[in-house]
Formats: sequence, C-alpha cells, structure tokens
Amino acid sequence: MKSRYRIAALLLLTGMLLACLPVLFSAQQARKQAIRERFAQLDDTAAHLERQVRDTASLLRQLRQQMHARSDDPCSAEGVALMQRFVMSSQIVKSAMFLDGTRVLCSSNSAVTNNLLLGPPPVVQPDGTLIHSQVRIRGIAQRQYVLLVKDGYGLLAYPDGLIAPFSRPNVSMGLFSTHTGAWLARYGHLQEAWAAANGPAAGQAHYLDMDSGYMVVRRVVPPGTTGTVVASPLASIDTRVSQFAHWFLPAGVLAGLVVLGAAWLISRRQLSARAELLHAINKGHLFLLYQPVFDLVDDTCVGAEALLRWQHEDGKVVTPDLFIPFAEDAGLIHLVSRRVLELVVKDLSGFLRQHPGFHISVNLSPQDLQSPRTPRLLADMQAAIGPGCGCFVVEATERGLLERTSALEVLLAIRGLGIELAVDDFGTGYSSLSYLTTYPFDILKIDKSFTHTACTESVTSSVADHIIDLARSLGMRTLVEGIETREQATFFRQRGVRYGQGYLFSKPLGAAELFAFVPAHSRPDQHARPAPVGPLPRRRPTPD
Repeated sequence: MKSRYRIAALLLLTGMLLACLPVLFSAQQARKQAIRERFAQLDDTAAHLERQVRDTASLLRQLRQQMHARSDDPCSAEGVALMQRFVMSSQIVKSAMFLDGTRVLCSSNSAVTNNLLLGPPPVVQPDGTLIHSQVRIRGIAQRQYVLLVKDGYGLLAYPDGLIAPFSRPNVSMGLFSTHTGAWLARYGHLQEAWAAANGPAAGQAHYLDMDSGYMVVRRVVPPGTTGTVVASPLASIDTRVSQFAHWFLPAGVLAGLVVLGAAWLISRRQLSARAELLHAINKGHLFLLYQPVFDLVDDTCVGAEALLRWQHEDGKVVTPDLFIPFAEDAGLIHLVSRRVLELVVKDLSGFLRQHPGFHISVNLSPQDLQSPRTPRLLADMQAAIGPGCGCFVVEATERGLLERTSALEVLLAIRGLGIELAVDDFGTGYSSLSYLTTYPFDILKIDKSFTHTACTESVTSSVADHIIDLARSLGMRTLVEGIETREQATFFRQRGVRYGQGYLFSKPLGAAELFAFVPAHSRPDQHARPAPVGPLPRRRPTPD
C-alpha cells in the first residue's frame, strides 16, 4: 500500500515537473521574443526619427526652390514674408534666413537671428550643405540649435523638437554628430559611448550594452553627418519575465490550455468573419450611399461623397468603421475598394453622362495608397463611365501617408488621370504639416469634430480658423464636414470656405434619391460638361 502511494506520489511529482518544463521553456523563449519585439519597436521609433531628420533637411531644398523661383531680392518684403510663411508650416524650424557667409542679411525672425552664436566651424556635407551643430541664442543658453546653410539660404532648427513627438517612458533617444560624437538633442538616459565614432555601438544597428543594461538601436542618417540612437532598459523586460515565472508558474499548464483554446476560438471566429465578408463582396451585399456636397455661396449641390455600407443578411446595415479595419487586417481591402469603384460605375454611369460636371469623391484606404494597382482601377472606372463624364475626387487619410515614397508615387499617378486629391480627417490623428507640402493635395477637409466646436466657446473652437488659413496659404480649397445648422454654414461661408456637407443640406441618399435631389438643388446647366483639360499639374503652395 505504501509502495502504491509512493508510486502515485512519484507519478504526481513527475507530472508536475513535466507540466512546469514547458512553462520554464516558454519563459526563456518569451524573454528572447520580448527582446526581438522590443528591438522591432525601437527600430520603428528610430525609423520615424530618421524620417524627421531627412524631412528637416529637405525643407532647406524646398526653401531654396521657392526663393529661387522669385525674381526679386530675397530680402524684399515679399521675400521675408515668404520665409515667414515657410517657417509657419514647420514645428521644428525656428527661423529661415538669407546669409552672406556667416552674416545674416535678413530672416523670418530677426529677434532670433540677431543673437545667433554659431560656435565651432561647420561640417560640410557632400552636396555642399553647411551644418553648424552647436548654435546657441543669447539669452537662451540652455538650448542648442542646428543651422543648415546652402547657397546662402539657411534654416535654424531645434533638434529637441524632432524627438519630442516620440518621447515615452522607458525609451531614451538622441541625435548626434557623427564627426564629433556630440549629442545634438537627447531625451532620457544616454551613454556617451553610444554616439562615439569608435564606441562599442559603432557600425551596429542593434547593440546590447550589458554594462549599462540597455538595448540600443543606432543609425547613421545619409549622407552620414547625423546619427540617431534609441535605447530601452533590459530591466523592464527582465522584470516582466520574472514576475510571470514567479506568479504564474503553478498555473502555467492550465493557462497554456486556456490560451490555446482561446486562440483556437479566435482563429475560427476570424476565419468565419473573413469568409462572411468575402461572401458579402461576391454576393452584392455592399452598397453605396451618397452624401451631397454643397456650394456654400449659392446653396447648390455640386457633388457627392460615396459612402460604403454593408447590408448584413440579418437586415442590419453595418457602417465602414466596423468592417474596414477588419478588411485591412484580413487582406481584403483591395477587393472592397475595387467593389466600391464598380458600384460607382453601376450606380452613376447614366447620371454622370447627363451631368458630366458633377463631382464624385471616393475614399481610399491606406493600403490602397501603397498599391500601384490603384491608379489602374480608377482609370478603368473612368473608362467604363465614359471619357469626360464626371469630375472625380479621391480622399486619403493622413494614416495612409506614412510610407511617403510609395504613397507619393500612387497619388501622382492618380492625379495624372485628372482626378483631384483631398486629405480627409486632417488634424485628428497623424497630423503633420509637412504632408500638405509633400503631397499634391487640392482639397483639405475639415473634420466634423472641429465643425461642431467652431461656433462655441470650446478650447478647440479656433482650430477650424487655423486650418482654413493654412489651406488658403497653400493654395488648397476647403470643404467642411458635418454642417448641421445655418449658424455653422454662415460661420464658414464668412471665412471664405466654398464647400460643405452635412445633415443641414441632406442625409446620405441612395442613387435613385440622388438623381431626384440634384436637379432640385442646382442651377440650370450647372453640371454641364466642363472644358476639356489634360492631366492636373503638380500643385504648388501659393501665397495669399
């Protein structure tokens, strides 16, 4: 009997040990995976920081191009005004200037440039750009600036402003000069050795500094005069793993089974949802409503925005904010976008042939902006409706502009089809003023959240005014979303906004309702065929 109990106890102990082994192994693998994932996160932050540095350098090229396009003296009143508007479009640049050697002849902010202390001799980049890396301003001794100069034009930038948008707990970051190893901007704990040209991190993208207990990502930004460092303490990862092992080891096997079961259920649910959306696309359960767009000057309907809906089999109508994110994750968004364009052809071909000047805008997802297939789909839509029938606008959110090179190529190809471009939801998420000067947008849409506060005492009530002024300075038209009251319509009309949409004018309409609505809210011949034009030119910012 005692032997049986001993065997039972031994089997129980063996079973417990075997149950713990997978948990211990998982804890070890979890630490390695946590390090890999943390490096990936640091890489992502470093990539954004590097992009900020490159964008700042490109601003100098843009300033030179705009100033060279003028025929008058750079220091004329118009030239100084242009430099001032240029600085207003950037959160990093503090002053633009025109120099003779090291002497500032004129600038957008004389109070700053009159007190410049340039410091050591500049570093000369291969393209001839001079970089003064330790510039200070009298009276602001605690701050250090960088001055970029080429062909007599200069930009004074505040490097700490480059890293501020990415600062977060447990992440240190900095910009350094590859020639001197000096920090140009820094946040959090940074070792001097990480910036040194012959330091342990030199020549490495990823570096584990076991002496200081930090994970380090180090990059050199082309052409090689500036580098970035992003670091995070290993202790946070070690602490998390040790807490897991200490508290959850006894329940590891059970937790593993629960997670496995949950993963199985989730995967089944995801596959089921994906199949359901595919079925909806193939069986014609997606449809479009059209939100009329009005001219605020004479209260006439000039166009409409196509809004996607899903008529579920249970009769419920699903809005895109509920299924578009899933379609993006499931790799189905290109099928959805193609279906939207097919529905525009199906719904509006006859109408647009009768009203060729009517504007129709469609929304594209961020993934569409990265796909070279998108311009071809739009060209097919135009061909199916008929040449010269309809004036089309493509709306893109800022979230779709993060991959700048591919997005710019797609947007330029779309614009080459004679289709205008609108930036949607500006100021609500990934806002960057550089987007408006980088991409060829024609229309800036003011989000309804700013529309609703424009006529109130809210702290955001002045945001709409600033967006309108910004769009005007860049030569862009403005369209206001979510207008619900006459007071709001009057507010924006008085500020020079030409177009608006919202429930004050109409709710979203079906295609047949739109056909009846437009003639009743239009002037005679308002939507006649516009004069033929070639591909739209690349839009450039224009002065007020």
